[in-house]
Amino acid sequence: MKLFGVLFLMPLLLLGCAAEEHQDLREWMRDEAKGMKGQVAPLPEITAFPVVAYETSALTAPFAPGKIVTMESIADKTAPDRSRPQQPLEIFPIEDLKVVGVIVAGAVPYALIQTPAPNKPKHVRVGEYMGRSFGKVTAITKDGVTVLETVRDANGAWVPQERQLMVPKEGGS
Repeated sequence: MKLFGVLFLMPLLLLGCAAEEHQDLREWMRDEAKGMKGQVAPLPEITAFPVVAYETSALTAPFAPGKIVTMESIADKTAPDRSRPQQPLEIFPIEDLKVVGVIVAGAVPYALIQTPAPNKPKHVRVGEYMGRSFGKVTAITKDGVTVLETVRDANGAWVPQERQLMVPKEGGS
């Protein structure tokens, strides 16, 4: 029990000594604080910004291919026509398009093109565009479709590149 009493009284005695030890420092800080006054500048008045209507329907998408126009592309007469409306099959890479059949209606041949799932097949005729490289359908035969793409070469010039999309043979893919 004596040990408990000693352990209980020791911290109280130490606290009593500590309170007296720095009394002069506490009095000096109290005297110095009497003459101090903080000065905080008033906050500036907040002004409201005018409300502006933001319409995006008339704006060009920021990453659209037609957005970037360089002097070389303006001067290049072989560049594809970017101002014409885009046709439905131009959103797909030509590698993803497959010819599944050819139909001749009167004298006009049509090619049936399978697009990536879940889309349904679409038909094209000579003069229409398909693929992302400005591919124009130049011929449709019973064997497939000939597409003339316009691509940039290593020097940045626009060059035509012919591509054949063949109708799969029976029993093959």
